[in-house]
Amino acid sequence: ITDLSHELRTPLAAIRGNLEVLQRGAGADPETLQDSLHDIEREVARLSRMVADLLALARADAGMHLERRPVQLEALLLEVYREARHLSRGVEVRLGNEDQVEIEGDPDRLKQLLLNLVDNALKFTPPGGTVTLSLYREGPWACLAVQDTGPGIPEEDLPHLFERFYRGRSAGRRGGMGLGLSIARWIAGEHGGQITVETRAGQGSTFTVWLPLPHAADRASGDRRDGKATD
Repeated sequence: ITDLSHELRTPLAAIRGNLEVLQRGAGADPETLQDSLHDIEREVARLSRMVADLLALARADAGMHLERRPVQLEALLLEVYREARHLSRGVEVRLGNEDQVEIEGDPDRLKQLLLNLVDNALKFTPPGGTVTLSLYREGPWACLAVQDTGPGIPEEDLPHLFERFYRGRSAGRRGGMGLGLSIARWIAGEHGGQITVETRAGQGSTFTVWLPLPHAADRASGDRRDGKATD
């Protein structure tokens, strides 16, 4: 609870600080106004993701299932890409491969999954680095990939990445509740999919979400791919 309270207070403090700057009249300067509004927008988005994660955690614990309807993954990818550009500070967000793929799923939760992976990548990518979002087909799977140019994931952290509240030593002061990857794994699993991780020290990491295409959904649970880190 202490950690959760701290994580919620941090964006609230940033919002309050920017509002105080504007109240003191700094908003008369167009550049200062734009910077403050951008910071407020980013922190509001951060709070929204935290609340969404906590609600998803409650749904998972209650055994609730997700809704199903057709989802155009390329449109979802583009939406997340546009939002991610507002979240990054000195990190370039790029679009990689963009296949046209439709699956049956919960669009809101799939967006949450992808935003959690992007948020994680941005935390560990230094200024000047890149985060690339891609969508492609591989056999009976639709694959959403988030690739970063961060330092890579220490080997000792790999077995614990998707555990609730786990924050590896490399997390340092980057913040976060340690829930994002756990919730991403739950959402992927609810869609009959999984998440795999590839990482190299000093070269970055790639998180890939494997989601069964409609014609393969019935046999997805028995035909999942192996990965270095899975659900």
